[in-house]
Amino acid sequence: MNPEKINESIAQLKVPMSRNPLGKTFSYLLLESNTLIDTGVPTDEAYAGLREQLKEHDLKPQDIEQVIITHLHNDHIGLAEDLRSYGAEIWAGIATKDRQEQMMREWKNLYENTLRELDLFGGQEYKRHITRNRYVFKSDVKPMPIDRYLEDGEKLRIGDLTLEVIWTPGHSYDHICLLNQDQRILFSGDHVLPKITSHVALYSYRDHDPLGEYLDSLKKVENIDVDTILPGHEWIFYDLKTRIKQLYRHHRNRLDEMKETLEDGPQTVYDIGSKVHWDSRPWPQMSFWTKRMAATETYAHLVYLLNNNEIKRELKDNTYYFSL
Repeated sequence: MNPEKINESIAQLKVPMSRNPLGKTFSYLLLESNTLIDTGVPTDEAYAGLREQLKEHDLKPQDIEQVIITHLHNDHIGLAEDLRSYGAEIWAGIATKDRQEQMMREWKNLYENTLRELDLFGGQEYKRHITRNRYVFKSDVKPMPIDRYLEDGEKLRIGDLTLEVIWTPGHSYDHICLLNQDQRILFSGDHVLPKITSHVALYSYRDHDPLGEYLDSLKKVENIDVDTILPGHEWIFYDLKTRIKQLYRHHRNRLDEMKETLEDGPQTVYDIGSKVHWDSRPWPQMSFWTKRMAATETYAHLVYLLNNNEIKRELKDNTYYFSL
């Protein structure tokens, strides 16, 4: 993969991600300051791809001075600690601190909580997938070291660029976008992508409204006057307002579709998830792990409806049932 020069200040690096249908993560190199925005997954293939594309700009990984991460997902932070080992600083939104503390607390009981979630969501038939992969939950997890936390609204002067930090929770609670007003460019991370909709999920052991947060975060950026949007995946795009209108419509349609399934009576999260349309593939063709992602996205939408008094929820025999 070859890097693409956006302008005299910014280059887009295409970091390969061969086991993911997205194929790659975009890392953005700020040329005047040797700064990277996001890094890609933690694989040898990704590191080699990043190294070769840096070489096109006469740089080595050791030359990177700081890495700004948009959010704590593996395909965006995967190589950050490798670069930090060479001396780069890692910068992240201030909400990253709370997010990592939450993740450390959750990890202690994640196996038990995941099994309980299957009960709560009506997915008891899938428990074997968790029990036979119990070893996954025993791995040692440590928080990523962050050298500088960035406040919402903070303006960073980096080389010849000024970047404004915009906190955009939803896809991930810690997510930030970066706005360069002078060049009318928005680094959107995974908050706004050109075609696919960002995964907005809620696990049973968390108590918040990620879809509500996501929709509020869309409002936060929809009136920003920019010409170019540099996302974390897919391709560069140029019409932010139209894309955000499409995302509003998508989520309202999904919410209405879930309400329609409840016309047949009370149902579980897995019942509802199995009946709505998914763009990736039909429910029967999904692996368990994909179904679990779909179930957590279903639950996020149901909690939004619940918080807006559009549906009801009842706990019966350790399982949630939703109804109109």
